[in-house]
Amino acid sequence: MLTTLYRKVLPYSLRKSLYDLFVGKIVFFFRNIDLIIKAKFVFLFGFLLPKTEKNKTLRFIGKHGITSYPYDYMFEYENIDIKVEFDNDLKLPYVIHNQKKLYFPDFYNVEKVIKDYRALLTEQDIRASHRYVKSYNELKNKTLLDIGSAEGIFALDTIEIVKDVIIFECEQYWLKPLRASFAPWKEKVKFVEKYVGDVTSGKFITIDDFLKDYPKENLFLKMDIEGAECKALEGAKNTLQTSKNTQLAICTYHQPNDPEYIADFVSKYGFQYEFSDGLMYWEKRFSKGLIRCFKD
Repeated sequence: MLTTLYRKVLPYSLRKSLYDLFVGKIVFFFRNIDLIIKAKFVFLFGFLLPKTEKNKTLRFIGKHGITSYPYDYMFEYENIDIKVEFDNDLKLPYVIHNQKKLYFPDFYNVEKVIKDYRALLTEQDIRASHRYVKSYNELKNKTLLDIGSAEGIFALDTIEIVKDVIIFECEQYWLKPLRASFAPWKEKVKFVEKYVGDVTSGKFITIDDFLKDYPKENLFLKMDIEGAECKALEGAKNTLQTSKNTQLAICTYHQPNDPEYIADFVSKYGFQYEFSDGLMYWEKRFSKGLIRCFKD
């Protein structure tokens, strides 16, 4: 009841600022107290345990603290210099990312931009379990369906080599920054303000319905939709069955059984697959971060 009242009284932007400032840290500590104890144990006595991937990550967390990416490469991004600019016409903050402007919502302060941009760089490191592709050249001349775009960094990194981009993003606070980031390439970018799911109704649309008039070839589907990936795949059965030269990059860490379920699902439609390297820590558990799928 208190949570509902809290969400009704305070606007999203203020709630997010408070969460980032201190509420999130308190909640995170108590949610992960079991992991903290276990990781400290493994750090101290890990030499007695099997050298498994999970034990390696536990030892890392026991030594350095909780992180979604418990590997040494994360340190390379801790102290990099990030300069935040402000667009006075659009009233939006941005950073220069690979010679392109990457915009953020208007309620982001400098510290929030730096924190989120650093996290984006970390998760898309070539060694990260959240990395969508081994090489951006995999998207050359393809149609990218960026499903759950958020700030759009993946589409921005590939915008000059893809044939076109379809950005699916329903959160209103991202739409203005997205349109600003992709303004130089507006002729090859389409925005779809709908959630992707297993039915087409209201604010939801299926991949099959959206692509019914599109050629079913040279597609790249990227999905990062906070646990709705399996439903989105259910609504893409025809596309998966009939498409040619198609690739998928799907997050698998949001729900406990997603890695096994998604691997089995795409296999039924003739896709080969591989998981990204390493593990992620998310919602009190370790998981494979991403599955990469491909079919000629």
